[in-house]
This record gives sequence, structure tokens and C-alpha cells, in this order.
Amino acid sequence: MDKPQKEITVGMPLFDGVTLLDFAGATQVFAFAQGFQAIWLAEDLTPVATIEGVTVNAGYTFDEHPPIDVLFVPGGSGAGIASAMQDDKFQAFIRETAAGAQWSGSVCNGAFIIAAAGLLDKCKRVTTYWSLLKVLDRFPSLSVETSQYPRSSIDHDHHRFTGGGISSSIDLALELVEMLAGTQAARISQLQNQYAPNPPVHAGDPSQANDPALVNALVERQQELLIGPISEATDAILEKEA
Repeated sequence: MDKPQKEITVGMPLFDGVTLLDFAGATQVFAFAQGFQAIWLAEDLTPVATIEGVTVNAGYTFDEHPPIDVLFVPGGSGAGIASAMQDDKFQAFIRETAAGAQWSGSVCNGAFIIAAAGLLDKCKRVTTYWSLLKVLDRFPSLSVETSQYPRSSIDHDHHRFTGGGISSSIDLALELVEMLAGTQAARISQLQNQYAPNPPVHAGDPSQANDPALVNALVERQQELLIGPISEATDAILEKEA
């Protein structure tokens, strides 16, 4: 397949505390892939504050938007994710949109948002940000590989996808472009973006860092504002479902 038969709309729901690269990196890939458009949505058109301290504007609301072919849920801060997991309107949007989309999924800890909505139930393998893998594994219906750190994971049987942390959004978006529009479309986008990663250091996940002290120190630093709030929200949802 050289290109999509029709334009594919990728919908990215935003929330206060969203991580900028989670959706901006993927948007960049889709922008240079022929036959795709990425749209940003939010509950209303009020500027959305990212975790990086900048604000962005969604072009559509949850109530008014074009048909979405691919639902792509980004991650964010602990408070932002915990809120989206327990926000009835946000969760309703996720479920309703996924029901009509060809594919649905997440990047980074956006996996907790769609797990709370039941989108990952019975998927063969899902992933998320490296320090939250064991928390995601608390969902009894999920299969989470807690000792590996894939950039992306595609479940073809259920038309679901999940990605690793933050920068994984670029790799995940390229994989989606290749899957939906062909290898050449993905190559063109990669070349236009000059995406040729060759970082000066190699500590992108715990296996690359190979430094338990560094990993443990970062986990400890993340506990209050990232891991803790998401862990509490996960437990609250599981208790409610029990």
C-alpha cells in the first residue's frame, strides 16, 4: 500500500498537565505523512497547560470535531493523568471515540487513561513509561511486560497500540504511518523530519542506563508527583470495579 485511500484523522485529546512531546512529536510525524491530519481536542477551547510550562490551543472540543480514525492519547503529569482517569466526561469521550475509530491507543502514561476506560482489556501486550510498568500491571485484564521497554506495541487483533515514554511518540507515530499507509510514507516523513537519532549519551531506559543507582534515584524523585498520584488513581478505579 503506497498511501491511504482517504485522509486519516488522528485525534489527540489534551488535558492540563499533558506532556508536550507526547503529542507534538507524533503530530510532527503525521504532518509530513501524506494522507494524514492530526487534530488536538480538549473539553473546551481554553488554552491547555503542558507539564513543560507552555500552553497550547486545541482546535476542537470533545463535543464538536471531525470523525476520528485514530485515537492517540498522550501522557502527562501524575495529577493530569489521575484526573483524566477519573473524569467522567473525559472517559466518556475516550470510550465513544474508540468505538468509532479504526485504531485507538496511547503513548507514555496515557496508557492509564485508556486502561481506565477499558480499551486495553484482553490486549496481548501493552506498555507505558518505564517507571510505571508495574503500576499498569495492577490492571488484572492487562498483559504488561515489566522488564522490557519497547518504544511501541501494536495489538492487531484488538486494533490497539501503546507506546513507551515521551520521545517514543515519534517512533510510535512512524509505526502507525507505516502500518496504515505503507513503508514509503513512513520513510518520507522520517526523512522530512530528519529523524536520525544518535544521542550523545545512552541512558534512554533502565536497560541502556545500566546504572541501578541512577534509576533508583529518578524513581524516588518521581514518586510524589508522578508515580504516587497515578498509583492512587489506579487503586481507586480497581477498588470501584471490584
